Amino acid sequence: MFWLGVALGLVGWLWLVVNAFRSSPLWGVGSLLISPIALIFGLLNFAENKIPLLLAVAGLVLYFMGAGAAMQDAMSVAQ
Repeated sequence: MFWLGVALGLVGWLWLVVNAFRSSPLWGVGSLLISPIALIFGLLNFAENKIPLLLAVAGLVLYFMGAGAAMQDAMSVAQ
């Protein structure tokens, strides 16, 4: 689940960065340097970016769920 989240999040984020560069170079550079700006750009332009934004958010959710499950497994093995 962790690696699926990483992959989905990366694809969604890259898609948002490409769309941000198409919109404006400032949005693109900001999205490239500061990741949350890509999410803000996606929210402000939701009609054009709903699929990449949902991919990025789903990736984040799966990433944290997978990391939490891995930590829980590690804690149970350590005990």
